[in-house]
Amino acid sequence: MLHHGKLRDNQKLTGFTTPPMSRNRKRPPKGGNRALKAVLITGATLLVLLFLGLFGLKAGIERYRNSEAFRDWVQGKAAAALKSDLALGSLRWEGSTAFADGIRARGYQDAGLASLELDGARATLDGVRDGAWQVADAKISRLGIEFSPQRLPGTWAEQNGVVPGADSGHGPAAPAWLKRFLPDQFHLDQIQIDSATLRVLDRASAEAFALRSVKTQLHPEADALEVAGQGGKLALPARPEMTIDRFRVRWQGDKVFINEAEIDLPGKSRVSVNGVATLVEGTDLDLDLKLANFDLADILNPEWKDRVTGRLSGDVTVVGLAKSPETLKQTGTLRLDEGLVKDVPLLQTVAKYTKSKRFERLTLNETRTEFVRQGDRLEFTDLVVQSDGLARLEGTLVIDHGTLDGRFRLGVTPGTLQWIPGAERKVFVQADQGFLWTDLAVSGTVDDPRENLSARLVTAAAETLVEDAPQKAIDAAKDALKDPATTPDTVIEQGKKALESLLPLFK
Repeated sequence: MLHHGKLRDNQKLTGFTTPPMSRNRKRPPKGGNRALKAVLITGATLLVLLFLGLFGLKAGIERYRNSEAFRDWVQGKAAAALKSDLALGSLRWEGSTAFADGIRARGYQDAGLASLELDGARATLDGVRDGAWQVADAKISRLGIEFSPQRLPGTWAEQNGVVPGADSGHGPAAPAWLKRFLPDQFHLDQIQIDSATLRVLDRASAEAFALRSVKTQLHPEADALEVAGQGGKLALPARPEMTIDRFRVRWQGDKVFINEAEIDLPGKSRVSVNGVATLVEGTDLDLDLKLANFDLADILNPEWKDRVTGRLSGDVTVVGLAKSPETLKQTGTLRLDEGLVKDVPLLQTVAKYTKSKRFERLTLNETRTEFVRQGDRLEFTDLVVQSDGLARLEGTLVIDHGTLDGRFRLGVTPGTLQWIPGAERKVFVQADQGFLWTDLAVSGTVDDPRENLSARLVTAAAETLVEDAPQKAIDAAKDALKDPATTPDTVIEQGKKALESLLPLFK
């Protein structure tokens, strides 16, 4: 039952109760605000102090970087790395870029090089990272390196009083508070050299090898050095200077990996090289060479370079000990293009008696061989020499300490030797591939070569004259009847003269 009138404050209505209204709300304690403010103030203070600390550290690093102490430290580190007596020229800074006028170094007995000269160096620092000064870009105007036995006496450690295992860097240290923040290593991304020269001298100070004015790019790695170059000259003893097209090598430990090298020689000759060369004495050399358009005049001795001309190409492998030429083994294939043989007395005689002037200037349409050379032994196998329409030579030749041993097949086209009696009937009797063939042996020495063909041709000519004599005697008798002044002695003498006329061909 509902009751009319006012409800009491705490009276229930339809099962619900009305919560009492709070007249005063609670406020957060004042202590919480103070803690938050303290955290914010402390954080801001730390950030300011950190910024000031970094600014001070940066300023300290820059002051040290611009000081003579830093210059001396760099000089000491470079001297220790090169094991050399080293002088660093003036060092100045523009922002984060350093400029050095030059470096001069002379190596001690344990150094990798004899001397180094560097001019116009520029390097840009990219801060400190991974415990090393980061050098983002380095450029050098001119670099000269010399390898030779001429070194300073003693070792670097002995001459500089360095105890093994101790810090090898010379120069005053950084301030104590700063030293713990500074790295003692450099990391270089790349080094560009406008003109690099490298010379290798022997014990007599004669130049054995040289690279001159090569534009070079170096990429240092943790345990290796990538080197790429282009342009410049390559010099070898008693050879004309060669032009460098490009090269790319990797220097790792005691090995130099030649990934690519293209060199141009005078007269449009070219050689490509790849392989590995070991810098430690007594270890192997393994190179692959591709030769193109080598002028025979640059290879043959003066007596023959005007008589035999052509351009040599091929693939050659060189394996052996780098400092022991007698152990080097060279193998490969060679091909001669545009070959021509002229002004050779033997060929002039052949031209006279075969009545073919083509032998006076013998064109070589095909000349190729495989070869193996080691020390004083040179072996040619699968040797082929052909002059179209005249002759073809196939076989092997060994030259061992100047001694010749050749085994060949010599082929001539039918009719070529028709003017030499018996040549095609008794000597060149094997018909094959459009040629008449015979065996040929070569012996003797390079200075006094011998062959077994001449004697066989003389014998064949004599036998042929004897075999043909009866018919010639009958013909001569008929002529004698017509001309009584002609006697048998005259006929015999004429036959003798015919035989003797052939002898110069075989001398």
